[in-house]
Order: sequence, then C-alpha cells, then structure tokens
Amino acid sequence: MTTPLATLLQNLTIGPEQRYRNLVIWSLLTDKEEPADYLTLDEALEQRLLTITELDAEGRVPALQVVNDATQKVLLLDGEELVGAKQNRILNVSILLAPKSVTTLPVSCIERGRWSYESREFRSPRRTMSADLRRKKAQSVNLCLRNFGEFHSNQGEIWDEIEAKFQRAGIRPSPTHALSDLYEVQRDASADYLRHFQPLPRQVGLAAGIDDTLAGVELLAHAETLQRLFPKLVGSYVLDALETADRERPATVPASSVQALLQEAAAAQVERRQSVALGYDLRLESPTVIGAGLEFNDHILHLSLFRQDPGTAARPNSRPLRRASARRRHVTRE
Repeated sequence: MTTPLATLLQNLTIGPEQRYRNLVIWSLLTDKEEPADYLTLDEALEQRLLTITELDAEGRVPALQVVNDATQKVLLLDGEELVGAKQNRILNVSILLAPKSVTTLPVSCIERGRWSYESREFRSPRRTMSADLRRKKAQSVNLCLRNFGEFHSNQGEIWDEIEAKFQRAGIRPSPTHALSDLYEVQRDASADYLRHFQPLPRQVGLAAGIDDTLAGVELLAHAETLQRLFPKLVGSYVLDALETADRERPATVPASSVQALLQEAAAAQVERRQSVALGYDLRLESPTVIGAGLEFNDHILHLSLFRQDPGTAARPNSRPLRRASARRRHVTRE
C-alpha cells in the first residue's frame, strides 16, 4: 500500500536553486496543486480567531492552551515561536487545530530567565526556531515519544543549545536569556539574506544547504501554504547560516545530496500516532535521517527532514518504556 508520505516524496521534483553567500535553497516542486482549507498561525492571530495562553494561572513550562474560535482548521508549525505570557515558547510539533476547539499545546521554553506575566496572551513574532535547534529538538521529542508516549523535548538541552548559539554569535544574552533577543540583534543581517530568496510557482518545499552541509528539508502539502510560510522556513536556516557568514565562502553543497536525503527518508522507519489535535503525528528515523511531520486526510501537511546525529538513532528492535501516567497513543510502524 502506498502511503501519503511515499506519494509526496515520489511526486517531488528538485527545481532551481537560489544562492546568497553561504546559503543555498533548492525549490521542491509538484505537479499536483490543491487549495488549502486551513489558516496559518499568523493568519488566525491577525483575525483574532486564536487565543493562546498559559495552561492555567500558575502556568506549566511544557504546555499551553489554545482556543480556536474560527470555523476553519488552523495549522501550527513545529518550531513556530510564541512570545509573551510567563515566558516565550516554541511549538514541539506541527498541529492542525479543529474548528471551534480547545487544545493543549506541547511546547518548549526559549527564555529560561523569566517566569512572570508580560501579557495574558501569546503573540507571534513571525519566526521559527533555527533549523539546527529544531533538529536537536526532533531527536529528543522522538526519544520521549518512544519511551513515555509524550510530545516533550529535553528542555535542558534546548537551554544549553541557546546559550551555545549566543556564544557562537559573540552576543551577550539578556538577563532572561531569551532566544528572541538573538533574533532581534541579527534582524538586519537576516533581512539581508531573506531578500535574496523567493518562492516559485508549484513549490511545496525547500532544501537548504549551509557551507558544505545539507541543513534540512521542509515539505508542505500545498503550494499556497509554502508561499505564506516561506519567510519563516527560510529564516530558520538563515539563523544558522549567520554563524559562519563571516568566512565569506559560498555554499558548496551539491544538489545530489538533496536527492540522497529524500531517498533515505523514503526508506526510513516511520511511526504514526494520533496527534494532539487532528490527524497523525509522523516520526521518521534511521541511522542517517531524523524527521517529524503531520498527516491529515492522506496529505502530509508538514514534514521536516534532517541528518541524524551519529549514534542517536533508535535501535530497530528496542522496546519503548512508558510511564504509567503517560497518555496512551496508538502507534503504527510503516
């Protein structure tokens, strides 16, 4: 039986590349164009149809509450940043909210030095966490799902990686150690990169290379969604490219590495389980590939693919451990 993931990967064409300094972006194209029947996070917030708050007055670091007042579904992307309330967070997974629904969001903290209200509701800065941080988060969320059945990350690792990112950039963190402070300092440099990249017709994904490394692949179900989210997705890779931009060397990643990653992803083991809202959460893992995505009605609404850190892949026959309190989720392997 052909799965939605296999269909998506088989129907992709690697299109033209766009380059600036040490970053190269390849367009991933499809011949199948369908309209999207959902809003994005920013669209829903702009229309005041979405309210995101702490879970309760006291708050819990790994969870938020979202109320969707729209009559449409709303797509939230893994890694999208939310600022305000008691501390800034990022989404741990991609989620499709049902119309007129209330959902608990699994999140990670990206501001470890604050735990006090700045505002009642969260807002969107129109950013996504850097690709390398998302890759590391995907590894820890995969591990937590396998062991405990929960969409949690390794929070300590995320804080450590944020500190390391400040150090590599040569920027002193603010007292709250907010990742958003790094983005603000690098705003002009990021904008300089972003204006050199534009989405193409029929584009449903992108592959990014930084220096001599394929940094990742992003895939969406609909070209119009890619158009809306293109700055966020490319910006995620720009944040990593800035770390070595002063070397003044062009990216040297070959296009063949994109095809190789897609082929390896197609052969990787896939775990499919109920999402926290609509559809199914997908986890891909092999000795060389790590991935996370969201499937709904036979469409892959979002999929991120990265190279696996050596030695971190799950053993094929390892048995998961589960906490007694963990929420049970039906898991199928493909």
